[in-house]
Amino acid sequence: MKRFKSIILPMQGHSKSSLHWLYNTASAQEPPLIFQYDDFHFWFSGTGHRSSEKLLLYVSIPGSYLGRDFHDESSPADIPAETFLLNLLSPVLNELSTSYQNLDKNVREKAQLETQSTGYTMTRRNGISYRKEEDAFILRIHFNVPLLNAVSVNAKSAVAAVRDILDHIRDTLSDFNPAELQNYIQTWQKQQAIRSYMKDHGLCVFIANGSILPRREDTDEPLAGAVLFRSPKELSVTIPMPDDTVMEGMGIPAGVTVITGGGYSGKSTLLDAIEQGIYHHIPGDGREYVLTDPSAMRTDAEDGRPVSNTDISPFFSFLPGQEVEDFFTAHASGSVSQAANIVEAVCAQAKLLLIDEDKSAANFMIRDRNMRLIVPNEPIIPFTDRVRELYQSRGISTILVIGSSSEYLAYADQALLMEDYLPRVITKEVQNLPLAAYKAAIKAASWTESRRLIPRETGQEFLYVRHVKTENEKKIILDDYVADITHLTAIINENQMNLLVALCERLLCREDTDEEELLTLAKAYIDKAFDTHRETESVFLAAQLFSEEIRPMELYACLNRMRGLHFLKGGAACCPE
Repeated sequence: MKRFKSIILPMQGHSKSSLHWLYNTASAQEPPLIFQYDDFHFWFSGTGHRSSEKLLLYVSIPGSYLGRDFHDESSPADIPAETFLLNLLSPVLNELSTSYQNLDKNVREKAQLETQSTGYTMTRRNGISYRKEEDAFILRIHFNVPLLNAVSVNAKSAVAAVRDILDHIRDTLSDFNPAELQNYIQTWQKQQAIRSYMKDHGLCVFIANGSILPRREDTDEPLAGAVLFRSPKELSVTIPMPDDTVMEGMGIPAGVTVITGGGYSGKSTLLDAIEQGIYHHIPGDGREYVLTDPSAMRTDAEDGRPVSNTDISPFFSFLPGQEVEDFFTAHASGSVSQAANIVEAVCAQAKLLLIDEDKSAANFMIRDRNMRLIVPNEPIIPFTDRVRELYQSRGISTILVIGSSSEYLAYADQALLMEDYLPRVITKEVQNLPLAAYKAAIKAASWTESRRLIPRETGQEFLYVRHVKTENEKKIILDDYVADITHLTAIINENQMNLLVALCERLLCREDTDEEELLTLAKAYIDKAFDTHRETESVFLAAQLFSEEIRPMELYACLNRMRGLHFLKGGAACCPE
């Protein structure tokens, strides 16, 4: 702290531009400006020349503060521990920031700070990261240095604020309940054990008995008094846990699963919980042990979305005036958009498709025998004709929610009836119904496996994006490029949107995007976004906004929806099997 004071106190009353001396050294040979207070180390970085008072404050918290050595964990526990720490410290520090506010005076006269919130999932975030080589958790705080008259550094107040922050961290960590941390870690370890069991036993979904699936209206909180989930005996599985206990629940095997039921029976609630099972939820969420194949993608109809250079021939035999193998439209119909969504999901290596009949295009989902006779030259190849093929030739499972059409029951490996939010297996009952899967005389589809983005054409000396913003929470605008991602329901919070926008911006500024697969680039950029080595700290971590991990397929899907982008024609296609 003495070294920190010796640098910042001489700035008292000086221009805020002088703050760069907190994180810039005079020469490359000088040691980094890392300060110490008790057992904590801390340092700063800037966020931009225009707002030089807006700094990022990093605090290194030794793993020993949590009462265990994370460096030697036989089963990695960094992500649940990071989430626990943020849940513990974020409310305390954000409340401290509130206490600094004075509505009667300019807020710049007091320090302002913000830490990242976690929501209900355990995942990688840039608001905190564990560095194994140091056995330390690095907490990232947005720190606005207090100013005098909005232009000069109030160094004395800044010192007091930093000391306050570190004292609050120390006091909070000295008084936390270790059992709560252990609960996070054990929940995470059980989730990993369930995922391992699912992979070994061919399950695409697991839902533990006692799970709370319904959410309180307009929130992500569990609904009080909700019916607790209970597995039907036909799909019941028992999974051994790391603590020598067992977990019982419903395991949905790979294949085609149809979920049906009356109105308000819980079928859509079940599908929503299954979709969110791609994430790991915190203790108390009610969906801690609802786990889904991590590659699952929801594929609704999406009227009006753009479709560029996409092979939709698996679902369209022809379209007047259009080449279905290299299809383009600025405003897709419901059937075209859903076809494109599924083709893109296959290319993104999804192994589970989630479909709700209520949010699908009727003419895409099904075409009964009579309509096939009446309209013999219909260009649409309905999903019924491909659902079995997708699983048998490519190993892609499908879970469908239906409420009005029974034909999909004829294609199902297992059928579930939802009654009062509880599932009942009706597979055998369905087999006794006069159902017949229509065997259309169509050839096996060729599914595109290659997707490469054509670089932007520009007269600029180097590529950059002038204007970056978001609208209505699910609309991304990068200069003239616009993507509406309302239907990418796996994006669940603002932190994920921040990362998605940053990655889109950087991909659009590459001059060689056509030299690598788009999905490969997406994977590499997401990994780079959470590089925790200080000496090679990612530019994404230096960004002012908080971010949270997304899947490569969300970045891939967002770019596919971006108006103005173009992709290589055709690409490599997988030969039909």
